[in-house]
Amino acid sequence: MLRAAALSAAVLIPATLGAQAGPRAVNARAAVPQASAGSREMVAELQRIQARLQAVHNQVMQDPALRTSQEAFMRDVKAAMLRVDPGLDALATRVQSMQQQAAAAQQRHDARTLQQLNTDLAPIQQRFMRAQQQVMQQPAFAARARTIENQLHQRMLSVEPQTDQLLERGRSLQARLVRMQQGQAQAGPRN
Repeated sequence: MLRAAALSAAVLIPATLGAQAGPRAVNARAAVPQASAGSREMVAELQRIQARLQAVHNQVMQDPALRTSQEAFMRDVKAAMLRVDPGLDALATRVQSMQQQAAAAQQRHDARTLQQLNTDLAPIQQRFMRAQQQVMQQPAFAARARTIENQLHQRMLSVEPQTDQLLERGRSLQARLVRMQQGQAQAGPRN
């Protein structure tokens, strides 16, 4: 059976491999390579927002009904993904092995092995994401996802009334940091 940790690892780059990965999401620390004081302040604020929202999410997920609903949905998504692509189960096992190899390589400071593992992981991630996308495009799954997302959002608002403002501020900071990074990349190295 497809293991949840391996699925998550294949869809979301493991931290040990992600250190060598290209930007899929904004890494708050690495968003601006030559960080100015202003960008460092934005990164620090973004990290505080992310921590605050994560704490709210963790608190909300203590609700057994919501947690059970989300777990059942994830089991159903995984089963549907296996119907879409039966080879994912074997790939999940491969990803677990890659995680162990990456952890060992990271301890050895073996950047070459980490880079190779990341390169090997990319097509696996794409395959998982394609299967997940196919499943999530099905009306029944899309509707369940929206329902769970709405329940989670409402519960987060009840715990932290500023959830929407925090999310918007976080998106704004991420966009600004990405623009700064792109601007620096376009400007090229300065001599």
